Amino acid sequence: MPRKPGKNGTAHRSRRRRRPRASLLRPAPVMAAAVAVVLVTAGAGTALAMDKTVVLDANGEQSRVRTFGDSVQDVLDTAGVELGEHDVVAPSPDTAVGAGDHVVVRSPREITVDLDGHQTSHRVHAATLGEALQQIGLDPQGLELSVGHDAPVPPDGLTVSARRAPRMVVMYDTQRSETRTTGTNVADVLDAAGIEPGEHDVVTPEPDQPAEPDMVVRVLPALGEPRTEEVVIEAVTVERENPDLPEGEREVVTEPEDGLKEVTTLRVLRHGEETDHELSEEVVTEPVEGLVEIGTKVEEEPVDPASAEAGSLNWSGLAQCESGGDPSAVNSAGGYYGLYQFSTSTWASVGGSGLPSEASPAEQTQRAQRLYDSVGGNWQSQWPHCGVRLFD
Repeated sequence: MPRKPGKNGTAHRSRRRRRPRASLLRPAPVMAAAVAVVLVTAGAGTALAMDKTVVLDANGEQSRVRTFGDSVQDVLDTAGVELGEHDVVAPSPDTAVGAGDHVVVRSPREITVDLDGHQTSHRVHAATLGEALQQIGLDPQGLELSVGHDAPVPPDGLTVSARRAPRMVVMYDTQRSETRTTGTNVADVLDAAGIEPGEHDVVTPEPDQPAEPDMVVRVLPALGEPRTEEVVIEAVTVERENPDLPEGEREVVTEPEDGLKEVTTLRVLRHGEETDHELSEEVVTEPVEGLVEIGTKVEEEPVDPASAEAGSLNWSGLAQCESGGDPSAVNSAGGYYGLYQFSTSTWASVGGSGLPSEASPAEQTQRAQRLYDSVGGNWQSQWPHCGVRLFD
């Protein structure tokens, strides 16, 4: 059976001590016999013994018997109780009695128990069902009964239906105990298993939780007192893109601030090893999340300035003719983009990247002027239909 470590390190029994039940074979202790007082009467010289009161339990019916006798048999005689052939009495009839002692008489009774569908009959010397079950080797606490434990067993016998209570398992660290109980919560399961947790022992589920069939209750023995420490909660920093910042540039928006929490732990025995078990944690101050913005704006590469001739031409007229003045225009036939309907290869030849339609109108115009210069003013080779608008 599991033993609970004591405060001084020595082991003591974890099972709660129970009050012994009265036994038919073990009567209550007999008090010392009353001292006889001899009263000398005038001229008579006779002695008179003092009377005493004894409690008699005859098949569950208790009475107080006053007697001048000194033995159990005298008590029975005074009460007018005649023992049958199979009756039992405790203490035995020749045992001396004193004031306040108890005498128990039990007559044979028949009890039939239908246990989980299997019926058996027994002859017992019991006044109640609880006494009878113990005599036939059944623990009343481990059974669900059709009548209560204190139901009397009448002279003509008693039939009772019983079902074994659900089986439970208690793990006191690595020590396993099986028990049956009709109890309603975990505390009842521990009690049925004979385990009394210490003040700081960790019980899972908690003692006030409901008991369930086949449940496993775990007890981690405490090896000291709970202790509480302050622990830093490290703040995290998140990043987000900012299209208005130059690409790769970082800007701190919010500085991170660490938080603080109180953590309560207990040194326990788990799987036979000493280890720390967290009991609780409480946040004292919440951490503040840091924020850093990362720039994604791509700076336009500078374009070589166009010639004076190219800069003097009517580029807006050309754009209106080529794309209707839409810098994001895409030719429905595909392959030509932007204000001046560049092909991607021509766009790249004058230093452009990506699609022309994704560049700013200013960049598109600068690169169109550069194209004009690069072909020596031969606008017909680039804009055969609309190029004449350059000269409007």
